[in-house]
Amino acid sequence: MIGVTTKYNTKFCQKSTLEGGIIKIMATGVSSNYPTMKYPLASDPVNVHGDIKVLVDALNDILPPLGYGAAYLNVRNTTGLTISIGTPVFISGSLSGKSLIEKYNPSSVSHNPDVPILGLVKSNILNNTNGLVIVSGVLEMNTSSLGVAGTKVYVDANGSLVSSRPATGPARYIAVVAIQSVTGMLIVQTKGNGTWGALKDGLS
Repeated sequence: MIGVTTKYNTKFCQKSTLEGGIIKIMATGVSSNYPTMKYPLASDPVNVHGDIKVLVDALNDILPPLGYGAAYLNVRNTTGLTISIGTPVFISGSLSGKSLIEKYNPSSVSHNPDVPILGLVKSNILNNTNGLVIVSGVLEMNTSSLGVAGTKVYVDANGSLVSSRPATGPARYIAVVAIQSVTGMLIVQTKGNGTWGALKDGLS
């Protein structure tokens, strides 16, 4: 039995059982029509891309009803430009109950170095429209240039995603490549902007 507390401070008792290579998770008192998720066996063929995709899809089905899943923020773009998918952004203000965002770009003369990175844009956000920023979780995007699965992804001095720690300036670590592909996947792990001494040394 697994105790899970949701965002509504409601605690559920989860029962997890293994039956014939299937992990079955069921909330106590709910019908038997609960989600299932395969776990790998020693005899299974290796398919990392497919396995990660299946796992993510299963978690996307299982976690939201429990109050868990990707952490994201509904935001608004009023910069005058489209903010593209995967762009690191920061909160620049608020309007009508929505956080306003701008591209995180340390090379800009107007950039405040003490402003932390909020996360990565989930999909293109046109000017004067709303969109989502992934603060922590899975982001599906083109990762062809970001290295193989397991590569740490950083934000460089121009606000671009790069596959190696910048040689100068703070190390703004923000994600890990899960799948390297045109239709790839990042695991976003926003932790801050790396302005403290320890964070500048790559602990961010």
